[in-house]
Amino acid sequence: MKLGTNGVIINELGQVLLIQRDDSRTYAPPGGGMEAGELPPENAAREVLEETGMKVMPVRLVGVYHTVTGKDGVLNFVFRCLSRGGEIKTSNESLHVGYYPTNKLPGPMDEIHRERLERAFTHNGGAPYWSTQHPSLIYKIGRTVVMQGIYRWRDFQRKRRGEPLHVPAPDWEMGAFTVIRNEKGEVLWVKRGDIDFWNLPGGGSLQNEPPWETAVRETKEETGLTVTLTDLTSVHVYEKKAHIVLTFTADIESGTLTTGAEAEAFAWFAPGEEPENSFEQHRIRVADAVSDDEVTQFRFQKMRNTEGTE
Repeated sequence: MKLGTNGVIINELGQVLLIQRDDSRTYAPPGGGMEAGELPPENAAREVLEETGMKVMPVRLVGVYHTVTGKDGVLNFVFRCLSRGGEIKTSNESLHVGYYPTNKLPGPMDEIHRERLERAFTHNGGAPYWSTQHPSLIYKIGRTVVMQGIYRWRDFQRKRRGEPLHVPAPDWEMGAFTVIRNEKGEVLWVKRGDIDFWNLPGGGSLQNEPPWETAVRETKEETGLTVTLTDLTSVHVYEKKAHIVLTFTADIESGTLTTGAEAEAFAWFAPGEEPENSFEQHRIRVADAVSDDEVTQFRFQKMRNTEGTE
């Protein structure tokens, strides 16, 4: 799946910074594709600077959107950002850059960007919003024209000039896990069936599967529990790799803990009191989930120390 970000910057007059894209000619919040080993907030700040000339600090994740664009789809992280200087200017990706009233957004604008902006305007803290967006037929046709027509023509022109061709953003591997707590505040851990280690319920995403669906599906498969996700507490990116892991808190809806091929046993451990044979990255995810910090944490993660873990 492709990954990307958008930055939402609102000035002291209550206006939002937008670009007019050079490819589709539509208006949109600045943003773009994530490179391997890049944290989403870093990507948002870089893309805003490249497309608008403005330096920003992403301060709060307000939305995560899975857009169905084909067999693979795109996952976008949307941030509210604070301005940290710079000077507005256009780029080879933006025909026009400017601030616009939030109650009168310019057009043409794709409906997926309008939805992201409107939800970002009303997000006042707490858990980010997440959902799957199903673009209209017009959007799909327009995207096909851009990807198969405009970008290919530009690559042809680059080749004639002896310039490097456009390199698309990489396809990312993705996984999702859940932090489930009981009435004592203890966290549910799974004793793996293949190795002598404990980890949180979860695993890798299927093709074009958004991470919130992965978290619910994998938790059900490993524990027998049906859960409702309540917050996205952390996002981990493997260093120098196109691999990302999202961790959600969850409440139990129904079901009974059931062992199987993936789960040899279950146990509840107080945060910070997990057994030694538990994965460090999972202990960090628990610490983030139970902290008093209300924003989603973004961290780099070292490469796996045991095959098959995330």
